[in-house]
Amino acid sequence: MQRWYSAEKKEGSVRPETVRDFEAVLDATGMGIIVTNAEGLITHFNSNMEKMLGYTSAEVVGRTTPLLFHDSAEILERARESAGPEGQLPEPVFRTLLEKALAEHPSYREHWTFIRKDKSRFPGHLTTIALRDESQAVRAYVGIVRDETETEHLKTQLASSNAQFHLLAEHIPGAVYLCRYDQTFSLVFLNEQAEAITGYPREDFYSGKVNFMHVMHPDDQKKIPETIRERVSQKAAYQIQYRLRHRSGQWRWVRDHGVGIYENGVLKMFEGFVQDITAEKEAEEKLLRMAEENLRFFNNPVTLNVVADSEGYLRRVSPSCNEILGWSDDELKAEPVQNFVHSEDLENMRDALKRISKGEKADTFESRFRCKDGNYRWLLWGCVPDPETQMAYCSAIDISERKQSEENILHSKSHLETLAIQLQEQNRKLDEFAHIVSHNLRAPANNIQALINLLDDNSSVDDYKLIFEKLKNVSKNLSETMNELLDTLRAKSDTQPELHEVRFREILDKVVQSLEGELILAEAAVTYDFNEAPTITFSKPYLESVFQNLLTNAIKYRSHSRKPAIHFQTCKSNGFTELKVTDNGLGIDMKRFGDKVFGLHKTFHDHQEARGVGLFLIKNQIESLGGTITVTSEVDKGTTFTIRFAE
Repeated sequence: MQRWYSAEKKEGSVRPETVRDFEAVLDATGMGIIVTNAEGLITHFNSNMEKMLGYTSAEVVGRTTPLLFHDSAEILERARESAGPEGQLPEPVFRTLLEKALAEHPSYREHWTFIRKDKSRFPGHLTTIALRDESQAVRAYVGIVRDETETEHLKTQLASSNAQFHLLAEHIPGAVYLCRYDQTFSLVFLNEQAEAITGYPREDFYSGKVNFMHVMHPDDQKKIPETIRERVSQKAAYQIQYRLRHRSGQWRWVRDHGVGIYENGVLKMFEGFVQDITAEKEAEEKLLRMAEENLRFFNNPVTLNVVADSEGYLRRVSPSCNEILGWSDDELKAEPVQNFVHSEDLENMRDALKRISKGEKADTFESRFRCKDGNYRWLLWGCVPDPETQMAYCSAIDISERKQSEENILHSKSHLETLAIQLQEQNRKLDEFAHIVSHNLRAPANNIQALINLLDDNSSVDDYKLIFEKLKNVSKNLSETMNELLDTLRAKSDTQPELHEVRFREILDKVVQSLEGELILAEAAVTYDFNEAPTITFSKPYLESVFQNLLTNAIKYRSHSRKPAIHFQTCKSNGFTELKVTDNGLGIDMKRFGDKVFGLHKTFHDHQEARGVGLFLIKNQIESLGGTITVTSEVDKGTTFTIRFAE
């Protein structure tokens, strides 16, 4: 090894053995050693420095200064720190490295950036020592260098871990703590989240103004410390729940996870995490209440509650099932529920089970359920499936009494409907009778007036006799019509009017006699041909009403440019009897009124006596007995009504 100085002892020199001893000690530590003379020329460069910087001792000893290994910008910055009062910067020379070492301190430690031969850099710790002689004159400088690459890396990791820990501690949803094992568990560390739980800033905990024991619920103050001591005595972690009084006065539930910290087997501290579980406890209490409510609901004595699987077997039944149905739990669970259902209700039950097995909600449905005594009870079911457990939760109410009441009501309703139909029919008959009376009496009344109007001051006795005879016929026909109408009305319990074989000519003669005055005034000609079908089985009042309405309409709506001609004719068509009534009157515009001819109160000509009832009435009379009536017409040419009678 090179010596720093020659072996001879000179005045004011440092003894070589001292330097060698010092060097041997430092070499053993793995530290680098650079020795320079007073002017800064390197005189010694140990093997550790060779490893650190990549230079050999031969390359640097006696050839250069340690400035070679330092960053010039960093040296300049250190030079600025040593600037005098006038602000003049010293040159960045070797003495820049020694300014602080040459001050009052015999040695000085500071961090420098070192540059290797390959220009790479590493952080180092430099301790500079000035070696002086007996006169305190500096004879040499010793630089001791420690590579702090690993140290800086560890520091960076430690700083990063520390930052991450603090970041985690400040953002974790709970209070992270480190406390002493003393009477009040005084805190060493507490994150800011503690304030969200307690309402107190952590400074209050650090200062001792408040501690966790003070804000703990009185009921928990004794048992919680005992629980903690019991757990840590076994050197086990603890997890406890207790209540804390928030600064607002509200009590909050917390869960505390912690563990003891030991030194030489002696418990010194606790570290842990406190989480606010108030919402969780409230949810637990709510669930407990719900469970109690569900149990009370399930055991409701009014409803029958069951839990069934997808195969239709009952897995749980309420006590009300046993009471109402008479079966025991085991008996009800032994067979599929379908076996207890009435055969007529099985389809509804199977449909419901099918929907439930698919996870669909079944609509409410009714079924008869067999009791142990053999009778059946009507039950109204509602089921909700749980797809996860493949179970159905069903509830039913006994509606047997309601079903019996419904049957009674339906029976009463059926009876009332029958009465209502009868009343409707009677009202229809009364209404029809009123229309018949109105129409059938109006024509004779008009006829009487017309016959009387034929007489005047110049009329002879023979004229009076003729008119009187005609009035007698009108009166007789009117009396017969009234009697027939009354007979029809008396048969009010019948659903159909009384049918007889009637001759068309007799009905026509009677109607013509009743309307003779109007026919004379209108100079109307009435003809007929009933040879092909002289009779028909029909209601006599209805046929008379048909003849009278069609004949009066033909007179009423006659053309003033020609004398009225009305022809009645019967025939056989496809086995049916038909009656055609044809006139040469004003006719009807079928394009405008074809679908309204038989409508109630529908009129198609201006006439003071038009009511729009006659055709509506005879259509209902004909159709009520299975017949039909149709009409063809041309404006100003005439109209033909065709009536087809039922067989």
